[in-house]
Amino acid sequence: MPLNDGAVLIPGTGRVYLAGPGQAPPPDPRNPTDPWSIVGHTSREEGLTITRDQGDSEVKGTWENPALRERREPATWAITFQLHQVDNNTLELFFGAGDIDTPGVFGVNGVGAPVERALFVRMIDGGAEAGLYVPRVSIGSDDDVSVDVENFLAFPVRAQVLQVTGSNLMEWYAPGLGAPPA
Repeated sequence: MPLNDGAVLIPGTGRVYLAGPGQAPPPDPRNPTDPWSIVGHTSREEGLTITRDQGDSEVKGTWENPALRERREPATWAITFQLHQVDNNTLELFFGAGDIDTPGVFGVNGVGAPVERALFVRMIDGGAEAGLYVPRVSIGSDDDVSVDVENFLAFPVRAQVLQVTGSNLMEWYAPGLGAPPA
């Protein structure tokens, strides 16, 4: 594989977008529009993390070949990031659906299930970008709320990647990916 300096990215900025679960990726990955909406301010310091849980691996063998085959459980993927805005959207993603019937109040009722959405992430390095599309994620709290007098209030969330039948788990968008141009 040849070296390609243009395929190296330092994602100094980015945007996280959400839409209804199963929503198709934005037609223009550099400018997602309705029904895609930006999630709000996210942490620059903590960034975004894509994690994989490989599951268990087991080596099966015979008397003649003790390491004949490896059997591996399917991998599961998640994307974690921190939200900074104190608004209904952030609180719903962290706590689950809440009581929003009273102006100025988000009531946490303790029974909020994770919220399912489609996710699109733009990772930006000047004029270069990469996009990550996930048709279905389940979003909920990932850790404790960080209340620090020297930093923004932070709500860490985890977007667990869920399978959509007949679809890729996720898709990456950037120049040079996929089939070469005809």
